[in-house]
Amino acid sequence: MVFVRVRLPLVTMSIMMASLILMGAVIPRARAFSSLPSSNNGAVAAAASRRSQITEVSLNAEVPKTNSIFGRSSGFDKPTYGEESRQYRRTVYAHEDWIKHRQSDRFLKNLLSTIDSGVVRGTKLEVSIVTAIATSVVVWNGLFYEGFRDFAGVLHDPVIALGAPLTLPSFPFTISISALSLLVTFRTNNAYQRWFEARQCWGIINTECRNVARIAGSWCVPEKEPNREKRVEDIQRVSTGAWVFMRALQRHTGGPGDEEDFQKTVREALPKEEAEGLIAAGHRPMRALFNLSRHIERLPLNERQRIEVDKSCVIIGDICGACERIYGTPIPLVYTRHTSRFLCTWLFLLPLAMWEPFGNSWNHWTMVPSAAVVSLFLFGVDELSIQLEEPFSVLPISGLVNGVKNLVNSVPEWHQEYAEPVEGMPRELTYAQATSSEKVQKIYPRSFD
Repeated sequence: MVFVRVRLPLVTMSIMMASLILMGAVIPRARAFSSLPSSNNGAVAAAASRRSQITEVSLNAEVPKTNSIFGRSSGFDKPTYGEESRQYRRTVYAHEDWIKHRQSDRFLKNLLSTIDSGVVRGTKLEVSIVTAIATSVVVWNGLFYEGFRDFAGVLHDPVIALGAPLTLPSFPFTISISALSLLVTFRTNNAYQRWFEARQCWGIINTECRNVARIAGSWCVPEKEPNREKRVEDIQRVSTGAWVFMRALQRHTGGPGDEEDFQKTVREALPKEEAEGLIAAGHRPMRALFNLSRHIERLPLNERQRIEVDKSCVIIGDICGACERIYGTPIPLVYTRHTSRFLCTWLFLLPLAMWEPFGNSWNHWTMVPSAAVVSLFLFGVDELSIQLEEPFSVLPISGLVNGVKNLVNSVPEWHQEYAEPVEGMPRELTYAQATSSEKVQKIYPRSFD
């Protein structure tokens, strides 16, 4: 009898701790694999086979189909809710949205929408495990140690009286919470920094591409190229090239699901030879930037003007490299995995330390929802960092690309309004009179010969 009272709880706790540590090692790995892109279909694979090995691995990696430790299919090739919901998080605010964002009842609305939260759905497996462990601790200690009270308040003896409850002291959790907080905070801050840097990079790309289109439309004047059709064609090529570069970079840092739409868009916007060369290129953004530079060479610009345009192209190339760095280099995996294992083990064992503090409640049952809420918010912080770590699929990049696409058709029209003759006076004469002004040449010396 003494052997049963002493050894049985120790064996049970050892088995539970081993199982929890194993879960903490498996779940982060499953989440990491679930974020990998799936393989492409035949048309996409044919184009991807002509790329370099590095690009093919980074953008078209095939997910290994391994079985889980439970003998079932891992399901890594099936998109999770977190992956499917990322397309709905590309928020762009207007004036009305900011007004709604600042409403005084936002706290209550956010609280009532907790069940529909993507963070809750993304962490439901881990939170369910913590809830199940807390429930098991209450049932185990009620049946085999303390007994249980019925609704009338009558205390019933345990089924089998063991020598000790299934609990842990709170001291280990107290001394380890500081280390866990540092790990989670560092990871969350770095994930947000990656999102913020990616948004800055795309803001710069958007500005520089619009700047290139603006320069092409305003600096191509009739004095340097009298042929109006050729001027409009050259401006159209440059504007389209700037937009195509943004579209190629969007595809380069996105998933393979966008490949079919990318190829269709490129074939509609570019000549056949140029479009097929871009699709088959090993590095599509740099090929698009190369084509843009060649189109700029056709513009009737002087040396100083070409230098100014080339500065924008250099900036675009630098920012492209920054986007590739963010996309291809995650937060060190050893840090991410250790944080996930630490967090899982800490929260999975937490119900064992919550049993005694909730002794004043009916059969300790209030510890079950308390453990669920605590695990929800702590796992939710880690889920936020996971969602922000790869920022390009949650940024509103399509809106930026479509904005430059609309500019492609507008710039040639603006150029014709600026360069074509107006009633009573040719535009060439007006332009010549304006550039002959000493005051204008002093303020804008780079715009004129």
